[in-house]
Amino acid sequence: MHKRLKNEKGLTLVEVTGVLVLSVVILGFLIYLLNYSNTSLQQVSAREKTLQQSRDIVSQVVKTVRDGYAPSPLVSKSSNLRLVSADNDKAVDYSYDSAAKSLTVIHRSIDGNGVLSSPTSSYTFSDKVESILFDAKDGRIEITLEMKLPNQQTKKTSTVVYTTQRIS
Repeated sequence: MHKRLKNEKGLTLVEVTGVLVLSVVILGFLIYLLNYSNTSLQQVSAREKTLQQSRDIVSQVVKTVRDGYAPSPLVSKSSNLRLVSADNDKAVDYSYDSAAKSLTVIHRSIDGNGVLSSPTSSYTFSDKVESILFDAKDGRIEITLEMKLPNQQTKKTSTVVYTTQRIS
């Protein structure tokens, strides 16, 4: 019997099958982990992109107000906002389209008679805007923005910016 054990030069079918089964289980688990981490990374990236769009929208409105624009005509609690320059020669319109779930900013010039010209520039921020509300009162503009995240949740952001001009 001792001589027979020393003469073994290969593996049995059971040993080979066992190694193959363990290898397949380990490889399957590694592929699952890679797929799961890739999916998670894509979800996190999409969420961060949407949150960045939210910050960009609010920053754009705040920048416009800080550049000397004030709401006109005063419309309290609306999804659209018109900001007019201190010299009354330029206007910036923020328009929300609920069907497209998008917010567009349009820059226009105003002639001497107060008539708006055709848009000089237009930009659509995002197609993930669930809702936006502008509340302008006495030089104070509250912006409430709700964005649709990739996991079907919503993220609400709110900020207040003060204009240099007081409109009653």
